[in-house]
Amino acid sequence: MNPEVPQARAPRPWRLEARLRRQVALLWLALWLLGCGAALWAVREETDEVLDDALVETGQHLAALPASAFEQAARDPATLAPRGFGRHEEHVVYQVLDRAGRTLMRSHRAPADRLAPAEATGTRDHGAWRVAVVDGADTRVLVAETTAHRREVLWEACLWLLMPLALALPLAAWGLHGVLRSAFRSVQPALRELREGSAPLPLQGVPAELLPLLQAANTMREHLQQRVLAEREAAGHLAHELRTPLAAARAQAQMLQAQWPAEHAGLARLQALVGQLDRMDRLATRLLQLARVEAGAALHREPVDPAWLAQLVLDELHSERGAARARLVVDSPPPPPWLGDLDALGIALRNLVENGLRHGGPAAHVVVRVKPGRIDVEDDGPGLAPPALERLREALAQPRQRPARLDGHLGLRLAQRIAEQSDARLELASPVADGRGFRASLVQGSAP
Repeated sequence: MNPEVPQARAPRPWRLEARLRRQVALLWLALWLLGCGAALWAVREETDEVLDDALVETGQHLAALPASAFEQAARDPATLAPRGFGRHEEHVVYQVLDRAGRTLMRSHRAPADRLAPAEATGTRDHGAWRVAVVDGADTRVLVAETTAHRREVLWEACLWLLMPLALALPLAAWGLHGVLRSAFRSVQPALRELREGSAPLPLQGVPAELLPLLQAANTMREHLQQRVLAEREAAGHLAHELRTPLAAARAQAQMLQAQWPAEHAGLARLQALVGQLDRMDRLATRLLQLARVEAGAALHREPVDPAWLAQLVLDELHSERGAARARLVVDSPPPPPWLGDLDALGIALRNLVENGLRHGGPAAHVVVRVKPGRIDVEDDGPGLAPPALERLREALAQPRQRPARLDGHLGLRLAQRIAEQSDARLELASPVADGRGFRASLVQGSAP
């Protein structure tokens, strides 16, 4: 046996608002970091230029001193470092050399070794130092700053540039969320009208980017309504054309049935013919109703009084078929109106009542009970066993199930399709009481 191929899962819907917020925040973060990088590069270049100028300026001042200023230091090596200022933190150090390369004077933190090779000139990095070499008349001055100090300055500048980002990014995300939520809230009236109303979608106050979409929806909705109206008219003419020959054939059969004596051999076949003609009439009517419902007849929305609707359906059944076994019960206080199509809901309720009268048996009684948010059609016939009821629910759940497979339950299929188009649902229950009875209910709200 071949293993069953797993069905691919439908992709999860994504939220445009969340995606825009995330992408804008990431773009803003990337631009901020890019700007910080450019600013740090500029700060580094400017800092190096300023500090290099300061090193050269310091070296030039020392190189301008006469050689006699360093004679005492040359005679006494213990006085190489200047006195009187005490030890303090130094980021800049210097060394003063004579032409022979001897150290005449150095700062407190200056190393004993030379800061730069003897042949060094200009300003450049040497090891851990940034050194400026300035030649005087009789001396050579080396002024240096640690590269670690410059990196420290650069990192402090980077920190002060990035610190606002830690505060600004959450605030920007919160503000962007509010802006997007307000923008998407402007299309809520159009969505609400699309779900509930039949008027054109409102186009005032919506973003210009969504305006073509709403205009296209209005155009499509208008075309759909025109098609539904055309289908209704065609269905009415077709129903009349079909019922006329069926009614004529049934009348001829009844005339023969009245003329033949009770002992006539063909009387039983004639009675069966009349029954089949009645069945063809009911089947043709329901097939036409099914085609009308599949075309979206229940998409129209208007307030419908459920009690008045139920009374209208029972009066129609009484006048056509004499269904005296059906009665109406309305809970008190009267239920609020439903939002739906009057004709479509009438088709659904009529089919449920006819289903109860037919399958409940010749002695069964049907009660149509109108409650807030639901209409129950209950008969006191034999009902269905739980396995049979489950099979019926499975058959109704198949969207492509052929009507012939449902046989006498085509009326339930019609009621279910109308309920789905009316933001309602069809509920079935059996047995109802004492192991008997069948109940079909139209319930407001598509969620169970």
